[in-house]
Amino acid sequence: MQSDPMVIVDGLNASWHTDPAVLEHLVAGDVSAVNATVAANHDTLWTLKSIAGVLLHIAGNPDKVLQVKNVADIRRASQSGKVGYILGFQDTVPIGDDLRLLRVFHELGVRVIQLTYNFENLVGCGCQCDTDTGLTSFGRSVIKELNDLGVLTDLSHCGPRTSLEAIEASRLPVAFTHANSTTTQDHARNKTPEAIRAVAAAGGVIGAVAVPPLLTSASAVTIDHYVAAIEDLVQLVGPDHVAIGPDFMEAMPAEIATTVLQGLPDETKSAFAAMAPVKGFESPAAYPHLAEALSKRGFGDGDVRKIMGENWLRLYTEVWKGVDTAQNP
Repeated sequence: MQSDPMVIVDGLNASWHTDPAVLEHLVAGDVSAVNATVAANHDTLWTLKSIAGVLLHIAGNPDKVLQVKNVADIRRASQSGKVGYILGFQDTVPIGDDLRLLRVFHELGVRVIQLTYNFENLVGCGCQCDTDTGLTSFGRSVIKELNDLGVLTDLSHCGPRTSLEAIEASRLPVAFTHANSTTTQDHARNKTPEAIRAVAAAGGVIGAVAVPPLLTSASAVTIDHYVAAIEDLVQLVGPDHVAIGPDFMEAMPAEIATTVLQGLPDETKSAFAAMAPVKGFESPAAYPHLAEALSKRGFGDGDVRKIMGENWLRLYTEVWKGVDTAQNP
């Protein structure tokens, strides 16, 4: 008897989502849902315009796309062969100092919000801060409001102290949507085993990232390096807390790259501009290839399904409570 189709959830995708080629790759990869970044360290007005663009993109492709506001929508997307778009932020800069805006963005469909980007904001410190002073009082209020609304708290770019304090402050599980272990590659953007275990112990999920400098120092980076990063995470916390969050950045306009790289050293910016994609895993179109690579590495079918999407579904179901309807599985 044939098993049910695999649900694939792209846990973090920072591509320019109104570009037709980006959607083509998501469709080709049989992606059921994608956490689509619509803002990072951008102001409120820019963010609203970005959301408007993605919502119009969704409305203009009804045969291929639907908006995700709950887990039932992801199941519906999977069953109908569409891509479900989850709107996500990679910073809390879009809300400024006004907690009320979290509710506004939630009403628009934002379901994942990262607390900080690379540097300090009103909430806490990013991974590129020289000194991480931890969560602020406002940051704790933001986490409480995210919990109350049913929005997933993402700590991928947060500094080490801010990450640990946020895990403790949240009454709901949190995520590193796109990060690897420092045992894979000792990089400021990766997470210590202590932090990874803390997220898992609280019921959260870690999405393995496929950005080459976060995988290896080798000049030629392949899908095998990405599978190895996934293996490292599974060894730390088991297959129930590991997923995929490659951080594809397809079709990103130059002005957006300039904004998100603001404050980083010139050599980092140059390396970003010259960075080649992971060979064999260049876009979401390669997700079936990744599932096959995991199977060949010895992961059983059940664990492959968890890593490729089911673990995200479990976490979304728990965090998006009150948003989901009784018909959710």
